[in-house]
Amino acid sequence: RRAARPDSAASFQAVPGHLYFENQPAKECRLNKSCYCVWDLQSTDRDSALTELLASVPNIGAHSREMLIKALHIREQAGPTLVTPGIAMPHCRSILMDDLVIAIGRSSSGIPWPDEPAGVVVMFISPVKPSGPQEHMDLIAHLASHMKNNGPERITGASSPEKLAELLGLDLIQGG
Repeated sequence: RRAARPDSAASFQAVPGHLYFENQPAKECRLNKSCYCVWDLQSTDRDSALTELLASVPNIGAHSREMLIKALHIREQAGPTLVTPGIAMPHCRSILMDDLVIAIGRSSSGIPWPDEPAGVVVMFISPVKPSGPQEHMDLIAHLASHMKNNGPERITGASSPEKLAELLGLDLIQGG
């Protein structure tokens, strides 16, 4: 693809800092809301919970999995992602992913995140691609809306993986 030149069309208005491509139709960005689920997280700390959740996602090689865990840990060090009482939302962006990946987990005893317990963990990794930042923000907005509408008590009290996914507005991947 060639970068478009702002002077190539009289009606074109370039915005500084944006990259344009000639003859490329705009693509609709549809948010992938499919998720894997670990219903009974065995982890007793944040780092092992991230590892356990990522292990539920198939087709990730050992080296890539290790790199993704490091990226998630670095993001958590920047600030814990406990977004509402009982619900953590660890996330990062990575060049290792081609598509958005979501894994949710539930812990009946709660996982220190880092000081307050998280009974539900919603982990997601967004790809680094042109639509990646928009997908990332769209998913955060989607989850925030469902958390607000359903409340943390209903979400942390979900009775099954299917109900948890439904309350978060996600589609459970069967067998995941």
